Amino acid sequence: ARDLYLQALAQHPGDDSLRLDAAAACLGCGDAAAALRCVAAGGAGLPPALRWRQGLITAMACKRLQRPDEALAAYRTALAQPDLPPTAGAQARRELADLLLNTLGDPQGAAGVYGGGAASPVNLIQADADPDAWLARLVAGLYTGGATPRDLVAGFSAFAAQHLRPAGGPAAAPGSRPVQASPVRGRRRLRIGFISPQFCASPVGFLTLGTLEALSPSADLVLFDRGAKADWAQARFRQAANQWLPCAGLAAPALRQMLAQAELDALVDLGGWMDLEALRALAGRPAPRQFKWVGGQSLTTGLDCFDGFLADARQVPAASAGLYVEPVLRFSQGYVTYTSPPYLDLGAAAARPPRLAAAPSPGVYALVSNPAKIGRPTVTLLQALQPRRLLLIDQRWRHAHTRQLAAQALGPLMDRVEFITPDTHPDYLRVLAGLDATVVDTAPYAMGLTAIELRLLGKSVVQPRRPRMATMHQLHCAGHARARRFDHHDLQARELLSWCGA
Repeated sequence: ARDLYLQALAQHPGDDSLRLDAAAACLGCGDAAAALRCVAAGGAGLPPALRWRQGLITAMACKRLQRPDEALAAYRTALAQPDLPPTAGAQARRELADLLLNTLGDPQGAAGVYGGGAASPVNLIQADADPDAWLARLVAGLYTGGATPRDLVAGFSAFAAQHLRPAGGPAAAPGSRPVQASPVRGRRRLRIGFISPQFCASPVGFLTLGTLEALSPSADLVLFDRGAKADWAQARFRQAANQWLPCAGLAAPALRQMLAQAELDALVDLGGWMDLEALRALAGRPAPRQFKWVGGQSLTTGLDCFDGFLADARQVPAASAGLYVEPVLRFSQGYVTYTSPPYLDLGAAAARPPRLAAAPSPGVYALVSNPAKIGRPTVTLLQALQPRRLLLIDQRWRHAHTRQLAAQALGPLMDRVEFITPDTHPDYLRVLAGLDATVVDTAPYAMGLTAIELRLLGKSVVQPRRPRMATMHQLHCAGHARARRFDHHDLQARELLSWCGA
């Protein structure tokens, strides 16, 4: 299609509609740069009926070329066009919200795409005709802290009841027990499935790979890959798996059928709120035993299809157990382990985390989290600390929109800010290893993988005060700070195997 459109365009260079068709075909072939060239070559007098297409193609191409500030402007231009069809508008808002949240670190801006205001008990729980708008409000509340843990749980559970369960119905009560199905019998080895969009060098990868490798000799592992990233970690996941089933892009009905046909004894979700289609598929109970573990594990899924929410006593203390619809199962050691990447061997530190290194320079503090996690409690703590230097470390800080958010949140503290924007995870770890600063944990959404990496590197972290009853995303850093080790792969594999075969 691309080749034919470009051939036709060469014969009719003044046809703007044909030019946009060619640009869309280039985009569909993965050539975002060619799509932008086609769009840019158009005439200045583009008819109003075509301007929304020009804006959307420009936005999508800039997003793929990692030019998010330009993509942001193009999406807003397209959404302002009066001739924008409703279906295209819904897709554009969804893509813009994703850009704001995941690339630019702006959860409140993502909610604002749908006209969402500050999080409150009413607008978190109240259903919205547009599920994208409702979910954006919920996620903003998760990051910004505009609601109590109970309000968040009620909101997410209500959303799950309406938009994740096959038949809808009222939200399950926290602590309720799902109906138990019988595991598949007649096999000596258990057949255990794991489903995730992050079987790669990612938080899921670093925190589960060692345990799955330790589990592999004792069970047949079936890995349902919802992602598409090939790297060193994915190669090790594939080696540990008895069966590797790519399923990126599958919608819930087809995915549920694939999971059911695998004839699993147990299925472990490693996607959570990152992958709503997978949650919809699991809500139909395609396996006799199902568990929620690492990956989008900020708080309860709100679904009663799980036989256990896998955590530990620090991540889900007794005071917080009532915030979970799923039965809480606790590993005897930490709920995650850590697998060192080949570019930085932290294996010895994972076995015995080091004591804190020499005291960092006084008055020098750093934030090393996704900018989306810098909520009001984080800013309040920084204002009390009064840093003489404040290092903001994350690749997202290279974007103009993200820096504007920092200026709005930090106010006068911006005079002391230095931005550090490592390109890759190896660069990021090298920055952390040489960091001469006290790191400030974020609130309400605490550091997760980064908290472990800082601990293994012997870095100092100061934490805001956490409420007695808190959801898991608030307790990540505090829980990891008290863990005794992160190399207990064998122990964790045995406990996971016992739950899957119970």
